[in-house]
Amino acid sequence: MNASFLQAAPFLWLLLAVALEIGGTYLLKLSDGMTRRAVGAGGIVLVMGAFAALAQAIEGMDLSVAYAVWGGAGLVITAIIGALVFGQRIRPAGWLGILLVVAGVVALKMV
Repeated sequence: MNASFLQAAPFLWLLLAVALEIGGTYLLKLSDGMTRRAVGAGGIVLVMGAFAALAQAIEGMDLSVAYAVWGGAGLVITAIIGALVFGQRIRPAGWLGILLVVAGVVALKMV
């Protein structure tokens, strides 16, 4: 197998984990408190897939970095989706918190 692919594999697993987590969270919101059970079940399956992909990612990268990126990216992107798709307002303190999360992830990766 190509060496550059093997080096990128943990990062690709991490990207998949982030995408599945965001998709799962989105479906859970659309499930309307699990009143739409099929949609909610789809969300749960995606979140489980996210954990499985994260487990693959941490085999090739530091747990602290993988989890921080996964959680941070999920938080930021989900907040943006909440604002754009569901019209949820993010207060200035919320934006500050998002900025701090991003700064924390960047700092963790730089150390």
